[in-house]
Amino acid sequence: MKLNYAAICSSALLALAAAAAPAFAGPLMWNFYSLGGSPTSNKNLGVTSTTFTQGTESLTTTSMMWNSSTSTWGSGNGDLVIKAGGSAEEEGMGLSNDPYPIGSSTSNDEIAYPNGIEVSGFSGHVSDVMIGSIQGTSTNGESWAVYGSNNGSSWTQLGSGMGGLTESFNSASLMDYSHLIISDPSSTPYTNSNDVVLMSVTTVPEPGTLALFAAGLLGCALLAARRRRARQH
Repeated sequence: MKLNYAAICSSALLALAAAAAPAFAGPLMWNFYSLGGSPTSNKNLGVTSTTFTQGTESLTTTSMMWNSSTSTWGSGNGDLVIKAGGSAEEEGMGLSNDPYPIGSSTSNDEIAYPNGIEVSGFSGHVSDVMIGSIQGTSTNGESWAVYGSNNGSSWTQLGSGMGGLTESFNSASLMDYSHLIISDPSSTPYTNSNDVVLMSVTTVPEPGTLALFAAGLLGCALLAARRRRARQH
């Protein structure tokens, strides 16, 4: 039976392209205010962990708590909350056990020491973390920190800062970790509060998927060239 190698290659490449389609879509932003339904008032999700999906991609956020006596992160007891602050820098994900009140409510529903939110379960790697509601200045204000881990137990601080309303943390170190924690590392309040919100993260595909596709193209090209030489001889 005579095989049509061109047809076989075309079919194989189409199948590979379909499988790799999410990766070719490029960076994917996870805006937690939008993913949480864009509420007009703070929305308690009633869980300490939840998974969001966009197309074929997924990402999990989990409430965490810092244990200063053992210097470790463990499961938190605060529910995840979609914060609706009325302005863009106040909209994002926080926690129900934020001790700082605002107005007549009992909590800001933001991320306050010793709590944090873990981001995990994503494909590829995170390229950017957007943090908001960071009141004050770079020398006197509310603080934030980002930690990374590959096993969910040993954590490395990747960056930190203070003040400025919003912070886009896009250090190259993010790509080395499959788990991230976004927290407020300071127990010293700025004025009457010290808490922040996780606005979004951006994930990108790993280059390996693109390399696989390129290898398929190269393989088909080599096969076609070999068949041409065989016919010439």
